[in-house]
Order: sequence, then structure tokens, then C-alpha cells
Amino acid sequence: MKFLKTNIDNIAKPAVSLILLGVLKGYINKPIVFLIKSKISFKKFRKNIDIDLPRDFIDTNSFIAWIYIRLKEKIGQRKAFEIIRVSILNSGLAIQQANFRNVEENRTFENLIKYQQKANNEGSTKLNTMKIIEQSENKYEFRVTRCVFFELFTYLKVTELTSIFCSIDNAIFNSYLPEKLIFHRNGLNKTIIQGNEYCEFVIENKDKT
Repeated sequence: MKFLKTNIDNIAKPAVSLILLGVLKGYINKPIVFLIKSKISFKKFRKNIDIDLPRDFIDTNSFIAWIYIRLKEKIGQRKAFEIIRVSILNSGLAIQQANFRNVEENRTFENLIKYQQKANNEGSTKLNTMKIIEQSENKYEFRVTRCVFFELFTYLKVTELTSIFCSIDNAIFNSYLPEKLIFHRNGLNKTIIQGNEYCEFVIENKDKT
């Protein structure tokens, strides 16, 4: 059991692994075995990845892609995508809640801006290219012109996984202070994965409009 626990803990971030394991139990036989075999076979998959991105970013996110690829072979694309979506969306939202210091700080428009910028400079999204369009008491608007999640998943031929990370953005901004702030993207199809040249983010402060 010690060997088994060690392998499970090292699969990815613990929160992701636990959620993924829980979801997998409803759809495949022997989910623990599936995850361990995925971890073992990932080494060969990882060796063939040649893209100019930080190693830790590649390792974490290409492992998600590898699980998705293996799941597609077992249960089909639609179910595989939904399993990954549920797992990553929930763990990603928890990470973003921590990035925005929702426990330590009051939820305010000013704190949202402060910690979004801090997370963009220090978190996994620091690899993206972000441009602030407007920062006022009424509105905070910025654009992401380079998305490394899109670059990596496109390279791995699983571009659709990028939309899960867009959903994490939607979830954190829509739930941060829903009675006071409005989040939108200035229309439909305003993300890179949807063919736009950048991802649009607009947070409006209803207290000031």
C-alpha cells in the first residue's frame, strides 16, 4: 500500500488526483491501476515533447493531456473530455481562489485587480502575455495575447483542452463578487481558442456604474 500511495501522490497535484480518481470510479474499472499505468507510460510520451516552455509547466499539463488521450481510447472523446473538465475545473477554481486570497482578504473590486495581477506575474499564467486596456474604479479590462495552455495543447493535438482553462477563468471572475461585479468578454468568441487574436476579460464594478 505504501508503494501505491506514493505513486498516486506523485501523479500530479494532489487535489487534481483525488478529484480525478473520484470521477474515474464511475466510468472505468480499476481507476487506480489506470492512473498508475498512465504515470508509467507518461515518461515515454514526455520524451517526445519538444516545445520551448518551462519543464514544470510541460510536465504538469502534458500529463493532463496524456490522461485525456488514454481515456479517449477507452471510453471515447466526449466522456473523456467531460471527466477531465470536471476534474480540472474544480481543482483549478480552488487554486484560483487561493491566488486571489479569498480567505485572507475581503472580496473587493480593488483586491480582485491586485491579486489577478499578482497571480499573472507569479503563477502559471506568468508565461502568458497580458495587456491592460483599462483600469479604473468602474472597469478592469485586460487582454491575453499569448496563451501557453493553447500553445502546449495545440502542439499535443488536444487543443480542445484549452477551453477548460477558459472555464476556470469564467468561474473565478463570475463567482468572486457576483452581487457587485459583472464579468464578460465583450461579446461571443472572444478567446484565442475560438479564433480571436486575444482572450478578452472585462470586469465591471456595478457599485460605480
